[in-house]
Formats: sequence, C-alpha cells, structure tokens
Amino acid sequence: MAKILSVVCARAGSKGLNNKCVTKINDKMVVEYAIEYSLSLGEHVETVVSTDIEILIEYCKKKHITYIERVPKFCADESKIDDALADAIESNGQDSEYCSLVYGNIPTRYPDLFCEALNNLQKNNDYDAVISMQNVEKFHPEWMFDYNEKLLPLVAESHYRRQSLPQKMIHDGHTLIFKKDEFFRRYRGELPYDQKKRYSIFGTRFKPLINDEVIVDIDTRKDLILAEALLNRR
Repeated sequence: MAKILSVVCARAGSKGLNNKCVTKINDKMVVEYAIEYSLSLGEHVETVVSTDIEILIEYCKKKHITYIERVPKFCADESKIDDALADAIESNGQDSEYCSLVYGNIPTRYPDLFCEALNNLQKNNDYDAVISMQNVEKFHPEWMFDYNEKLLPLVAESHYRRQSLPQKMIHDGHTLIFKKDEFFRRYRGELPYDQKKRYSIFGTRFKPLINDEVIVDIDTRKDLILAEALLNRR
C-alpha cells in the first residue's frame, strides 16, 4: 500500500481566537484531537506535526510524536500553508506517494472521510487531489450583505426560500489529500501552475468529497463553544 505523509499544521498566534490550537476542550488541546486523528489512520500513514508553538513541541517530545520546529519565515501572517507542507515533505516525506494536510484548529474529526478520500485518489489516477466539501446552506453568498455597522446596504432580492438558492460548496477544512511529487515539483518551480487559481499548487483536477458531517473550524469563541458541545455529545 502507498505511504502517506500526514502533516498536522499548528501555528502560534491567531487574529480570531488567541492561541486557538492550544486552547483546551475537556482538558485536551484543540490540536491534540487533530494529532490523535492523524495517528489513528493506520500504519501506512506517517504523522508529523509542523509547529512553532513551544507547548506543542514539548507535548510531541513527551509523546514521542515526530515534529518539525517551524522556522519563523514559515510562521508569519503572510506565510502560505504550502511552505509548511513542502518543509515537512522535504524532512519526512520523500518516500511518500501522497500527502494529507491536517489543520490543527479542527478538533472534530472523521477517519472515514480520510479513507474515502484516499480510495478516490488511488482509484482515479487522473485526479491530482481530493478535497472535502460541504454544501453552503443558510450562509449563502446570495443572502449576504457587504459589512456596514451603521446602515444595512440595500441589495436586490433574489431567492427568499433556501431550497431555491443555487447550490454552492465550500471546503470545510477537514480533508485535503494530494499527490506528493507533483506538489513538490510545483513548489520548487519545476512544474508550471496558475497561481491565480485557488489551490492550484495542488493540481488542476480535484475530486470534491461532499459530506454532511459537523466539522468545526475553530477561529472564534463561538466555534469553540460549538466544538465543545459536539465533542461532549459524542
């Protein structure tokens, strides 16, 4: 079976919720849920944690989890996740066929989604990556307004019933599995790609994995409350 490098990315600082990756839910850091998920994915999946968070580095040392102490230039607000992934691949993933991106601020995890994504990528060689998506429902662009705290902007009415809205989908942050070699060659400038297109460094043909799981991408205090309620319910 092909080897997969699973990169758990957790960077210090946050504009929304301060230190969100190491904020605790039920006496466990948010990022611990992501790490435990990655470690549960099987013997062919190698987990590496990419971080600049000292508390997390000490946690990895104590638990004997492979980690990369991310250099400052890959931790700035303007840094792309591409840098952390390429750094992890160069350090720990040269013999991997696929790479999986695991965001450290998502504690609600579903191994079945990973397995389905990997199966799709292995069975369909014309795909470059598989990415988990969810249907946009109430938070739909056709129901949104430009921000203005003084006066609600006037917009033309389009669809007032949710079932009449045109279907949209959005990446939920849970799963992104891609072919390692092609990504690395694009990153190093050996393969051209259209940098104006979203996710283009991962390829041009993506299989959207539509799912209906409750996935909480923690960036605000409200997200933290929702994630805690969901994890307690489980």
